Amino acid sequence: MKYSNHIARMRPSVRRLALRKQHLAAACCLALALPFAASAQQAADQTVETLDAVKVTGIRAAIATAVETKNESTSIVEAISAEDIGKLPDISIADSISRLPGLTMQRVDGRAQVIHIRGMSEQFGGTLLNGREQVSTGGSRGVELDQYPAELINAVTVYKTPDATLVGQGLSGTIDMQSIRPLDFDGRRVTFSGQGEYNSLGKLIDGSSDKGYRASASYVDQFADDTIGFAIGVARMDSPFQEQQEKAWWWGNPDTWGAPQPGKPVDAVARQAGEASLKSRDITRDGVMAVLEFKPSDQFHSILDVYYSKFDQNEAENSIMWNNDPWYSHPTLGQVTYTNVGTTLVGGVPVVTSGTLNGVGALNMLNEVNQREDKLFSAGWLNTFRWDDIYTLKTDLSYSRAESERTMLELQSAFATPRNIDFNLQTGKGFNHFTIPGLTDPTQVYLGMDAMGWGRDGRTDRAWTEDTLKSGRLELNRLVESSDFLRSYDVGVNVTRRNKDREYIAHYVDLKNGRAPVRMDTVPHGFASMDFIGLGNVINFNARDLLGRYYDLRYEASENDLMKNYGVEEDIKTFYAKANIDMDLTDEVRLRGNVGVQYIRSEQSSTGPTVARDAVTNDWVIAGGQTIGTSYGDILPSMNLSADFGDGLLLRFAAAKTLMRGPIEQMGAYTTAGVDVTTREWSGGGGNPKLEPYRATAYDISLEKYFGPTTYAALAVFYKNLETYIYTQNVRWDFTGYDDLGITPISNWGNFSTPMNGSGGYMRGAEISGALGGDMIHSSLDGFGLLFNASYTESSIDPDGPGGSDTDTLPGLSKIVANATVYYEKHGFSARISQRYRDEYRGEYASLFGDRIYQNTMPERTMDMQMGYDFGEGSRLSGLSILLQVNNVTNEPYRTETTAGGIDQMIFLPSEYKEYGRQYLLGFRYKL
Repeated sequence: MKYSNHIARMRPSVRRLALRKQHLAAACCLALALPFAASAQQAADQTVETLDAVKVTGIRAAIATAVETKNESTSIVEAISAEDIGKLPDISIADSISRLPGLTMQRVDGRAQVIHIRGMSEQFGGTLLNGREQVSTGGSRGVELDQYPAELINAVTVYKTPDATLVGQGLSGTIDMQSIRPLDFDGRRVTFSGQGEYNSLGKLIDGSSDKGYRASASYVDQFADDTIGFAIGVARMDSPFQEQQEKAWWWGNPDTWGAPQPGKPVDAVARQAGEASLKSRDITRDGVMAVLEFKPSDQFHSILDVYYSKFDQNEAENSIMWNNDPWYSHPTLGQVTYTNVGTTLVGGVPVVTSGTLNGVGALNMLNEVNQREDKLFSAGWLNTFRWDDIYTLKTDLSYSRAESERTMLELQSAFATPRNIDFNLQTGKGFNHFTIPGLTDPTQVYLGMDAMGWGRDGRTDRAWTEDTLKSGRLELNRLVESSDFLRSYDVGVNVTRRNKDREYIAHYVDLKNGRAPVRMDTVPHGFASMDFIGLGNVINFNARDLLGRYYDLRYEASENDLMKNYGVEEDIKTFYAKANIDMDLTDEVRLRGNVGVQYIRSEQSSTGPTVARDAVTNDWVIAGGQTIGTSYGDILPSMNLSADFGDGLLLRFAAAKTLMRGPIEQMGAYTTAGVDVTTREWSGGGGNPKLEPYRATAYDISLEKYFGPTTYAALAVFYKNLETYIYTQNVRWDFTGYDDLGITPISNWGNFSTPMNGSGGYMRGAEISGALGGDMIHSSLDGFGLLFNASYTESSIDPDGPGGSDTDTLPGLSKIVANATVYYEKHGFSARISQRYRDEYRGEYASLFGDRIYQNTMPERTMDMQMGYDFGEGSRLSGLSILLQVNNVTNEPYRTETTAGGIDQMIFLPSEYKEYGRQYLLGFRYKL
């Protein structure tokens, strides 16, 4: 058995928060007490066994392997392991990882996509594949884990504390995904599987699908007297994702700003604009993982592994939106008026929750077609040389590449005359309901009309991202046999070059014949149901099918669009040394661990555009460009110590300095900076190619007790002092190297608005985790088991900088995160049900036109379950397994909230509400 081992804005009242802490504390005490009580009950008639002395299979085998990885590691880690080849216990890698203590996932488009470690977003975490840093398909550093099929990953280890030999590690933690090693197996293994998939929301849009499938196969074999091993796995997913969404753009009381709304009660807060939408996505992902292993002797070992995936997403969207704020008025009817108004008190403030909006002219319907194609390739070649039974030399070459192309096309339609909208709004959880006459009548709806006054009949965007990383590593390990405490030491160097390039282009879409509107009954169309908010059917059409026939493209670029064209290059040299410690402090206490240091030399640069207004057309253009960069060095000491008191009791302590380089999208040399023709002084804004990393000092303590192969309890506390945090500031800036567009400045210094390293703060928290095998309590419970973890995290950091908003928190920070899994496995039958909880948090999401936004995301409880049966060796169907999985059992909504403007009090009202439906998967797996 092999191990991953580096030694061989919370708003609740004080009362509510105190109650939460009491509940969490009680749960923690219970989780710790159960295994101890079970151990005491069995102590009289059982002897202590090592963890690998008991043979278990299936779910329990995976748990046992993960528990042993945690136990044996010198760092503080969490782990998951596949039950068998290609058999991780969840639908995706992100789903599995998100159940680990202190970790949670962020749902994007209804699926688990990115992982937050200890209250910090994916931007702060490192992601490795077989110990090698991976690139990302998005504009940031955060790796989207839904790009990696669970069927092709054998195990995952999450490092919560740094290790000097771990290159590419993050500030919050490091996720290391591992593929199989064919020479670890004792013979040929062939497996294949298939699953059918169904989404409970059905077909929301004409032409979409509510059914899909997943298929995978793997082959593992050994040759030449077990000196050559080969493994290959392929996986394909064709998955439907559906989404129903309703959203308030903003809430406020315009009376405060001298803009009363007729019919609205004085000083009442009202919803000023909103939208509803349907989305149907078809996601196809093909993945291949291959490993070639050669070990002719104990002195030489070579492993070549390759991973490739292609991810395609086709999305159709129908949406309807309107604006009823007092600054939008119809040319003849004037501004929108209210009748039949009903209000609800929220925090003592009257909020308009029912009534009729009269004369809404700014009412638009959008039909969108969005496409995304991502390609990932990763390869690594590790060679290990050993001699004299003392020295081990490793060389490792790796390459990682990601390519992404995303296109968006939206076409507008509208009524020729204003509408009256009846509404009934929620102030809590649930969909709102509306009535809008004429939506199903194609004689009343027209392509075009530009009801919102955007100056176009549609828009199309295309974005490209290419991210490459080349790395080479040399490491020497020497055993020290003569020392009573030093067992070995490592020295090494790693050289990495990373290049990330982005391109972006946008066009406006105009109807032919001078943008003359086209009545919908003359256009091919269908219908989509918006019954979920009371609107019934709405007109639907395929925007791409109409584009060439009815529309012309017009190049139109905004300032923001043009600044999305840039490239960033990083050259990183990491030198490291680590001493591995293993010694007996007393006859009963053994101390093991490591002390090490990294020196990281970073050189970074970016080439980007200078964006300015054209002197003749007044259009935004790329007027020039520049290449700007900087360099810096960091010394990062680390220490991991583990005191083993025997009988499975461990006390761990870790301390380290850590860093995480800033978001790549903030490091581009794009700018609107220029020299004023009158004052001849520099000013402007843009990215910061001189941006330095987040830096922190971290301390961790973990108390762990291991009782058996599938039973343990642990309590951990951590503290991170972030010396700096990155937020936008107005600073004096040296514009040396920037394009002055032919205007000579009086000085190279000026004012610049840009992301900068500023004051930081602390992150601190506590985690409780445990695993309990039912047989530890009583023999009648053999086969049952429980996994449980909960964490509490808080921070003093204001992500907006000093004087920022009191309500904003760090991206990804949920103060309370908890997971629980109950399972049963015996006589071939297995069942598992899991629930995840995460408190509210500030999520970071991809938005319109290639931008990224933050949203205050409300608490979530998501539940998944699976049931299966494995036919035993005595059966004619031996090797066959059947499996039923249900993801998002309770159809948990995604919700966000926002504050209301124009009032003295701070109240929070619903912003966005989405449902994704349940995923049902039924399938089989066969092993030869």
